[in-house]
Amino acid sequence: MKKSLKYKYHLLVSILFGIIALQTIIMLFVISQSKDLLSLASDIHSVIIIFVFILFVYIVVIYNYIPFKLQKAIRQIEQLVEHISTGNYQIDIDSSMYDQDKDFQSLILSLEKMLGIIVRFDQAKADKIYEHHQRIQLLINLIPEAVLITGSNGDIVYCNDSLRAEFPNLTEMVNLNELIWKKDYHTRIFAVVLDSLRYGKNLYNVSVDDLVYLGKTVINGSIIRNRKGLSTGAVFVMNITKNEK
Repeated sequence: MKKSLKYKYHLLVSILFGIIALQTIIMLFVISQSKDLLSLASDIHSVIIIFVFILFVYIVVIYNYIPFKLQKAIRQIEQLVEHISTGNYQIDIDSSMYDQDKDFQSLILSLEKMLGIIVRFDQAKADKIYEHHQRIQLLINLIPEAVLITGSNGDIVYCNDSLRAEFPNLTEMVNLNELIWKKDYHTRIFAVVLDSLRYGKNLYNVSVDDLVYLGKTVINGSIIRNRKGLSTGAVFVMNITKNEK
């Protein structure tokens, strides 16, 4: 059975006291068996030298062993905390390694409990985010206008069904800067969008006319910014009207 650090410390101190007691017993025995003062002094001198050496070696061992074992246990806990702090929650914590060390075991059990709460919270948060994403996506798809959501570099993040019906080559896998349009009308529509992204400006009822089929597209767009005020993307709503003739 694995012994706790506290148990090992008490055992080492008990052995130290045992060595001191043994030295005392041997010295008393030497004194009782001594026949003259000269031999007594020589025997006591030898006993003292031997036990001073033994005590010195043993104390050096204790001095280094206890901090080493303590530092090793603390390092293991530090590694666990470091893994958790970096977002690695899939850690197999074996609390049985500390089943004889109550102080460390209670800390490990607290870490296990905290990790379980974090994992459950992350799962609930992910489920809630997915649910809200589905609701927003369905709501956008119900809008008759064409909706386009992009990143600041032109990557398409989302486009609703109305926009896909009008521009079938738009998917979440392409970048607006890489698209080549056959119609000048479409080129001018997305040139307005790209200019908005490039200069970080909102669009308010910007009209693009179809000179061939006499249609028109009115574009409104808002730049999305992070907490530092930097552009991270945009949302565009296009009201596309066609000539009914």
